[in-house]
Amino acid sequence: MLTYLSFVRRKSRTMVTLNDINEDTLQLILRRIEAPSPKELLALSLVNKRFRAAIRSPTVWHTLDLSRHAATMTNKVLYGIVKDDNAFASIEVLNLSGCSQLTDLSVLKVLNKCHHTIREIDLSGCELLTLETAEYIGFHCHELERLDLTGCKRVPTTFLFQNLPIMQLNLKDLRVKGTKHLNGRVDEVDFEDLVDAIAKYVRWLQSFDGTVFDKGDVRDVMELVHVCEEHLEFWRSGNAVAICDHASELQNNDPTSTPMCTIFPECGHVMCVECSAVERRNMMREGGRYVYPCSHCAHPVRFMPAPGGFEIVVHSPEDFKKLLAERRRLGGPP
Repeated sequence: MLTYLSFVRRKSRTMVTLNDINEDTLQLILRRIEAPSPKELLALSLVNKRFRAAIRSPTVWHTLDLSRHAATMTNKVLYGIVKDDNAFASIEVLNLSGCSQLTDLSVLKVLNKCHHTIREIDLSGCELLTLETAEYIGFHCHELERLDLTGCKRVPTTFLFQNLPIMQLNLKDLRVKGTKHLNGRVDEVDFEDLVDAIAKYVRWLQSFDGTVFDKGDVRDVMELVHVCEEHLEFWRSGNAVAICDHASELQNNDPTSTPMCTIFPECGHVMCVECSAVERRNMMREGGRYVYPCSHCAHPVRFMPAPGGFEIVVHSPEDFKKLLAERRRLGGPP
């Protein structure tokens, strides 16, 4: 009898269905679902119209992380996710790391919706982004605490340092390695723009006893630029840093038919691109990656940049002075 009564009691209980859940509770449930990626969560909009409306509510979305779909993430795909509603108007974290096919148009569409609330932005590896995106972030995302632009090779590094006095109000973590003035072959005159921008940033810090970010790579970048500037001063003053005949001719202001020469940031030696290509055949494997020892740096061993890595294209000392004077007369690039 007791077993029967227990059975009847269980059966008589009211069953709760989705229709009994109010909109706020449904949105709270959707917000707490730990989906592998936003695409899986967005797929719930196919359940019915009610789910479709709930899933596009701003209260559901705190983070938009599309890095798992980087290989297939294009402007068209991102447009399809963001749409024209306000679903992502309150997100605090945006991660588009590795989305190398995205351009300013689609990224700005997202940022235009969430610039009031966004606190973390990861655009590392977004190679097509330009100054336009950096400007928007710098002037509109006032709550930003973390920004990763690693590998954004079209974003001017100079702009970032010039505008850090504005951006540093809340920013605690900034990563800029691999941006325009620290990526691939950078002209010596363009590099001087970065040196000037960092010098102004340091003077700004000193004006109110400020400090460089504790997180991110700004401190490392400033140290790298300082070391490279010392190498360049050695080159311009005629010290023996040229390690091939072509580089020696260039350093002696006799650049007749001299191929392009670059300075290696790690060791400061200068070599033409033809000779350095031959030199890189002596590569070795270290720590799971290939490295390219500089043959003129025996103790300790220092390395040439990897193919496509950061190096500075140098001019003859006389030509550099003329080019720099002309650049500064015209005001220089942004």
